[in-house]
Amino acid sequence: MEDKINIEIKNKDKSKSKSKSNSKKSLILKIINIIVVVGFGIFLVIFLLRGIKLTDIKNAIVNCYKPSLISAFIIILVSDIFRAYRKQLLVGLDKIRFFDMFLIALIRNAFTMVLPARTGEISYIYVLTRKFKFPVEIGISTLALVMVFDLAIVFSLIVIGVIIVWITFGFGSLAISSWQIILIAAILLIISLLLLFYLSAIIKLFIIAINKLMLKTKIGRSKVIQYIYKKLQDINISIEEIKKRKVYGKVYVYSVICRVLKFVAYYMVIHAVLKPMGYGFPSLNFWVIFLATVVAEISAVLPTHALAGFGTYEGAFALAFVALGFPLALSKIVGFSYHILTLSFSVTLGLLSIIIISLPFYKIKKIY
Repeated sequence: MEDKINIEIKNKDKSKSKSKSNSKKSLILKIINIIVVVGFGIFLVIFLLRGIKLTDIKNAIVNCYKPSLISAFIIILVSDIFRAYRKQLLVGLDKIRFFDMFLIALIRNAFTMVLPARTGEISYIYVLTRKFKFPVEIGISTLALVMVFDLAIVFSLIVIGVIIVWITFGFGSLAISSWQIILIAAILLIISLLLLFYLSAIIKLFIIAINKLMLKTKIGRSKVIQYIYKKLQDINISIEEIKKRKVYGKVYVYSVICRVLKFVAYYMVIHAVLKPMGYGFPSLNFWVIFLATVVAEISAVLPTHALAGFGTYEGAFALAFVALGFPLALSKIVGFSYHILTLSFSVTLGLLSIIIISLPFYKIKKIY
């Protein structure tokens, strides 16, 4: 009997030591990843600054055309209002106040722009669950649906944008084949639409697969796997409940409005930067600017996306801008200026929102 007890104690000690070593390894890997991503961002910033001066960027920001910049910031705020209402529709109009969701949307925007590879999206789930006491599955399901809606709309706009630029400026207006861009965007659009309408079925397949693994292997004893299995079931129930409320049509319309307003705002920021340099509205085709900004936005999803996007964001924007016919030095200046202006605005609004919901007298109406 004593031998059995000793063996059990030894096994427990071994498992504890293994878990400690695994946590140390994961921490080391995370630190290495942060160092690599930040280092890559710094390298890109230094590389991109070759051929231009910091004073060029500073002057572009200071001397930007203020009416266009103010218009851009107003449009961003209006877009955030629609973004918040869209999420409120998915969560349930009777379950959270609009102003609460508006603050959550602003916080999510700030973290998404600062943290790499869209990890800032988690801030939406965190605030919704920790501050407003919603179940985790509500946060995950609504976030997943919003992201799929956004992908479908962005890929639709890319197809439209390429076709319009192609018709307006001719076959040689893009550095790479227009057909390739249209084909890739169309395939991704179809995938995102399939995800949107069959997300519940896809999750069910994962649930079935995990269930089979749990029954056939020792993996089913893992508390982590059990938790994931349970949460996937809850998320799927939440998605099915949202579909039953028949809000997809409204959410789609508001998603289109959000995306269009966002890229109009970006266009106005770039116009604000370029107008003092002699580029007015006639010389800045909306769809050309859209294609450059959407490439920069897509770069934010990649794991190489550095802290606050510095380096990777400007690099993607500059590459796209040059491919669309703008000079390299100008592309770099515009990339840095436009990114700094939009980043500063979003982060400021996010910080103000965090302060507001953290105030002791800010009362959360317990609807849920």
